Amino acid sequence: MIQKRIMRPPQMSHKLQRVLLYCIGIICLIPIDAYCQTNINVAIEDGTWCWYADPRAVYHKGKKEKIYFGYINSKGDVRISSRELPSTKTETFILHDKLQVDDHNVPSILFLPDGKILTFYTEHNGKFFLRKSKYAEDISAWEEERELNFGLNNELITYSHPVMLSDEHNRIYVFFRSRNKRDPANPKYTNWKQHYVYSDDLGKTWTDAKPFLDSKGSYDRIPYLKVVSDHKSKIHFLFTNGHPKLDTASVFHMYLEKDKFYQTDGSFITAIDGRPVDISKVHKLYDANQHQVKSWIWDIALDKQGFPVVTYARYPTINDHIYHYAAWDGKAWKDTKLINSGKQITSPEKDGKILEEHYSGGVVLDHNDPSRVFLARQVGKLFEIEEWKLNKGKWETSALTSKSKSSNVRPYVVDQYSGNKPFVMWMNGRYDHYTRYLTNLMINR
Repeated sequence: MIQKRIMRPPQMSHKLQRVLLYCIGIICLIPIDAYCQTNINVAIEDGTWCWYADPRAVYHKGKKEKIYFGYINSKGDVRISSRELPSTKTETFILHDKLQVDDHNVPSILFLPDGKILTFYTEHNGKFFLRKSKYAEDISAWEEERELNFGLNNELITYSHPVMLSDEHNRIYVFFRSRNKRDPANPKYTNWKQHYVYSDDLGKTWTDAKPFLDSKGSYDRIPYLKVVSDHKSKIHFLFTNGHPKLDTASVFHMYLEKDKFYQTDGSFITAIDGRPVDISKVHKLYDANQHQVKSWIWDIALDKQGFPVVTYARYPTINDHIYHYAAWDGKAWKDTKLINSGKQITSPEKDGKILEEHYSGGVVLDHNDPSRVFLARQVGKLFEIEEWKLNKGKWETSALTSKSKSSNVRPYVVDQYSGNKPFVMWMNGRYDHYTRYLTNLMINR
């Protein structure tokens, strides 16, 4: 079913806009606190996303100039919207109605050379789906949804990370996580994996999945993954060897080029041959065992020399989420502490327990200029968004949101935009858990 909604800028006074938005917020139970701050707008009402399926928001200029972004709403619909520039006219399409109320299912977006769009989305430990738009730069009509298992008949899939490489004749890679279904004969055995598949015909057919990272049968050592590429020949991976609530997870980096994995310094690790890389042989960007402080990853980008730049968080306590910025200078990682961002964004359960204590506000990079960082930190009881810019070795900071009445979290810099002022999106509202949320997606202009 096609659902299309056009949103046009209201022609009314600023005061009347505030009153009307307040009333709408009460009726719909959707927070509106940051709406009237200068140069901040609602991109879409009732939208939430995770931070492990990217790119989730993409800028594309063809016949028209638009931002395309995917998200999950509070009913569990998988949605994609487009925002035309400069008019801000917005269209929305439901890719999958009521898939799951779970932010892990956010779609990732890939533009094909002809301007058509591929979207990839999954259940949280479940099925994998693909849809392709019928027309270029148009989200109003889509081909039928395809469910793919890539030859994995006993695996449950989560997240999607698509990459296209021009030097490989526009081969499309997709990376995703899986774990085995429970075996009654061996119920304690769980093996988490990161798989890759690829397509040489723009998504029509796909190879069977092959693992390249795994937990070696340990439930605790889940390899979390972030991906970035130069869109030509190299794919960079930022990953952990565990979930911080289960294990003292460290941070690792490696890259793939011409079917071979390399360390950050360019030294050879192994060929990509369908067997998992031995994580113990990959150099650590951050050694959690040495520092006895847990960590989790947030973002990876490439600077103008093609060197990786990353952001991640350390957790000396569950109420102290320390953001770090690390850049490779060609010989070594230069790791800088940014700020103690405060505690987790999630709320206690009825019994007082917080299920996801390591969900930070978020710290991400402008991929066009990774010397610019956008982060969410606790100010009083709530979270605000700030911009940090590295200038001649010093950080210059400015507030993107302030004096909000509900939290602003999980910022994301819209991918593929090369202008001087990036488009930044984030969640505003109430976020209790990855299955309980009521937020809007905001944009900085």
